[in-house]
Amino acid sequence: MNMSGAIREKRLLLFELFMVLSLCVAYFYLVRNYYTGDPMNNYAFVAGSEKCYELDKPIMGAHWNGRLAGLLLSGALIDFSLTEHSVTNGQVERLKNVFGLYHTFWLLLLFLAVTFALRYSLFINLGIFAGLMYNFSPVSGPYFYPWDMPAMLLFTLAVLFFERRQIWLMAVVIGAGCFFKETVLVCALLVLFATHWSRGKRVLTFAGIVAVYVLGKKFLLSQLHLNVAALSLGDAASWRGWLGPKILVENFAGNLKVLFSPRFNSVIFANAGSLMAVLMLGWRRRFLPYMAVILAYLAGLVLLPLQPPGITEVRVFMQILPLSLILLSERWFENAGSGATSESFAGPAPAWAVRGTFPVLVPLTIALIGLCVSVVAWRYFVIFEDLQPDHQAQAQLGKFVLKPAGDVNDLAIENQLLRGEYIEDEMELAKAAIDNQRPSEAINRYRRALELDTNSAPALNNLAWWLATASDPGLRNGGEAVRLAERACQLTGNKQAALFDTLAAAYAEAGRFNDAVVAAQKAHALALVQGQEGIAARTEQLLKLYNAGRAYHQNATPVP
Repeated sequence: MNMSGAIREKRLLLFELFMVLSLCVAYFYLVRNYYTGDPMNNYAFVAGSEKCYELDKPIMGAHWNGRLAGLLLSGALIDFSLTEHSVTNGQVERLKNVFGLYHTFWLLLLFLAVTFALRYSLFINLGIFAGLMYNFSPVSGPYFYPWDMPAMLLFTLAVLFFERRQIWLMAVVIGAGCFFKETVLVCALLVLFATHWSRGKRVLTFAGIVAVYVLGKKFLLSQLHLNVAALSLGDAASWRGWLGPKILVENFAGNLKVLFSPRFNSVIFANAGSLMAVLMLGWRRRFLPYMAVILAYLAGLVLLPLQPPGITEVRVFMQILPLSLILLSERWFENAGSGATSESFAGPAPAWAVRGTFPVLVPLTIALIGLCVSVVAWRYFVIFEDLQPDHQAQAQLGKFVLKPAGDVNDLAIENQLLRGEYIEDEMELAKAAIDNQRPSEAINRYRRALELDTNSAPALNNLAWWLATASDPGLRNGGEAVRLAERACQLTGNKQAALFDTLAAAYAEAGRFNDAVVAAQKAHALALVQGQEGIAARTEQLLKLYNAGRAYHQNATPVP
C-alpha cells in the first residue's frame, strides 16, 4: 500500500472508531432505563452479587445459574456500587448507569473487534446496531441479561480466529464464552472444519471443549450447592428430558407455529432481517463451516420448549447477528466489486477482507479473558467462602440492608415483592383479557407470569388450561399443556381437584385419552372429598367426552 493509501486507511479507521463511539453512547441511553423497566432485568443483574445473592432462588432455576461468568461480573459491579445504605434517587440512577455501562461496554468491545478485524466494519457495525434495536420491541421483552452481550462478543471472536486458522486461541475463547452462555459451544463445530489438522485431533479438541464446559459447570455449581441442569436450554433436569423424540417434535411444531404466525412484529424480523438474508444468500462453499454453525444454533432454538419462551425471545438470535452480517458483507462487496460471479468449488477458499490491524485482537482478547477469569474467580471464591457453615459472613449473605426513608428493608426482599406484584398484575390482566374474549392475549400474560416465577402453580395451571381448551385451534398446544399441568400438580402435592381437571383436558388435547380418563377420575374424587361440587359435576360430563375419544374445547369460558 502506498503512502496516500495508508493515510486514507487511517482516516477511514478513525471515522469508524468515532461512529462506534457514537453508537455506544446512543445504546447506553437506550438500555440504562431497563434496569428498573422490567424486574427480570434487575433480578438477573444482581443475582451474582455477594450483598444481594440470589443464585439459589427458584426463579434462577438450573438453567440461569449455569451462566455463572456474566452473573458474577455484574454482581461484582453491584457490590462495588452499593456503598450507601440508603435508597435515594442518586443511588437508583447510579445502579441504572452501572447496568447501562455493563451492556454498553461489551457492545463497544464487539464493535472494536469487528473494526480492527474486517475492512467492511462500517456495514457490519451499523447492521449489528440495527439488529439490536429489535430487542427493544414488545415481541418478547425487552430483556437485557448479563450473559447475552458477552456471549455475542466471544462467539464472534471465535469465528474470527477460526477464519485466521488460530484454532487454539479460538478454543480458549469458546471455553471462556460457554460459561457466559452455553450456546457459545456451537462454535466448537468449527474445529471439525479445521482441515489443516488431522481428523483425530479435530475430534479430540471438539470433545475437550465440550467436556471443559460440562464438567466445569457441574463442579462449580455443585460447590455452591446449586441445582445443575444437564442443559441450560429449557432447564432440562436430564438429557432425556430435553432430547426425547416426542418432546422434540412437540417443541419443533410449537416453535414453527410461533415463527410463521402472521403478525407485524414477527420473530422472522429479528436481527434486522439479516438472519433470513444469510439463510438465503450464505450458501457458498467457503461459508459452509459458518452456515453449519448458524443452522446448528437455529436448530437448538427451534427445538427449545416454548416455556421458557424459546424463539419468542428475539434476544436469543443476537448471538449469530455479527456472523450473519459478516457473511452478508462478503457477498455484498464481492458482487459490488466484481459483479455476480459463479464460484468455483475447486481450489483453496479465499480469505475474508481482513484488515492489517487484525493482530491487535490477539493481545486484547487474551487480556479480556484474563481479566474476566480473574474477576469471576475472585467473586466465586468470596461467595464460596460466605457459604461455608462456619463463616461469619454467612448471616450477611443475601441480606444487604437498605434504609429508604427511615425504614429498614432488604433489597432482596424488595425485589421478590416487586416480582410478586408483577405476577399478580399479569394474572389480573390475563383475566381481563379472558373477560374481553382475547384468549391469545391471556396466554401471553400467563407466559409473562411464568417468566417471573417458573414455579407459579396458578400461572402453570391457567396457561395449561387455555393451551388445551382454547376454541381457536391455532392457540392450542397439547404437549406443552401436559408438561405445564403436570408441573402444577407436582408443585401442589397432587392434591388439588382443579389442577387435575386441567391435566385431564391437557391429556385429551394431546390425544392421551386413557390418561385423561384417569386424571378426570382423580379430579372427581378429590372434588367430592373437598366439597367442590361444581368441579365434580363438570368432571362427570368431561369423562363422557374423554371415554369417547374427544377433547374438550371452550368458547371463552372462565378459567377453572
